[in-house]
Amino acid sequence: MPNEPRWVAPYSPEGTREATAKVLTGVNYRLFYEEATRRLLIESYRELAALAHRHAGDEEAWRKSIRELIQEGNHQDRRIRHWLIGLTKKTADNLGLAPSEYPALFDRMLELIDENNPGVNQRELALLLWAGSATLTIRGSQKSRTGKTLERAIAHAALTIIGLDETNGDFRTNVGADEEIDRETDAEVRTPRGYVRIEVGLIGRGNSEVISDKVGRLGRNDVIIMDILPTQSAAYHTAENQGVRLIQLRNNHPVEELRLHLAGLRVPVSSDPISVEEVERRVLAMPLTAFGGE
Repeated sequence: MPNEPRWVAPYSPEGTREATAKVLTGVNYRLFYEEATRRLLIESYRELAALAHRHAGDEEAWRKSIRELIQEGNHQDRRIRHWLIGLTKKTADNLGLAPSEYPALFDRMLELIDENNPGVNQRELALLLWAGSATLTIRGSQKSRTGKTLERAIAHAALTIIGLDETNGDFRTNVGADEEIDRETDAEVRTPRGYVRIEVGLIGRGNSEVISDKVGRLGRNDVIIMDILPTQSAAYHTAENQGVRLIQLRNNHPVEELRLHLAGLRVPVSSDPISVEEVERRVLAMPLTAFGGE
């Protein structure tokens, strides 16, 4: 159908470019990735439901087949063995559980279902526990993957479209730790007095302490490009005291803020303001090689 919306694989180079364009025009990028997350969740739920409905009418055969899957851990998605005991891998590790204990934990999970819900379908409640663990795992991993994918792309794209050229040495990205700086930096921009560091943190309202931690590691005129922070966050006060520039992405014009900040440091950025529409056009015109493509 001609008007059917186009779905772009979000972690492909094309998807990363499209998401970067959204981020740098102040749009909530999380909505772009939410569809991909839900697709993965649905796929996992479908597979877990198939396991829950194995051996219909033969409870002992069903329990035995699940125990074997848990014990062997040879499923194509190895995370499932943790989900089938109602846990995530991180929780199992924190509890100090050995894989040899997993089948007994599965049995105990079924006992708890029976003890607390007499007469209720055991498999259906087990499936709800499995789905809950799968949700925690997938949402956590997707959040991490999104950050790793976008943070580097954002820094490179923003600096490029305001007129800087990485190949000419105007800036450098993914700068490794050294004797002076003990952590990797997303980007460094050359100024007449040295380099200004740029950190990208796709942190939402619930994790403002992460931005405060980043502020503590940066110096005067360094930049943190962030998703969004509550207005009462202490990070603003700390940044002001240390001379660190905070640039919010969402509901904002972050590219123009970055351009003005660097212009004030005599960095040779574009002299004319860049509209939001122009930011989107320039990002989408960048080659896919800039976003991980070949």
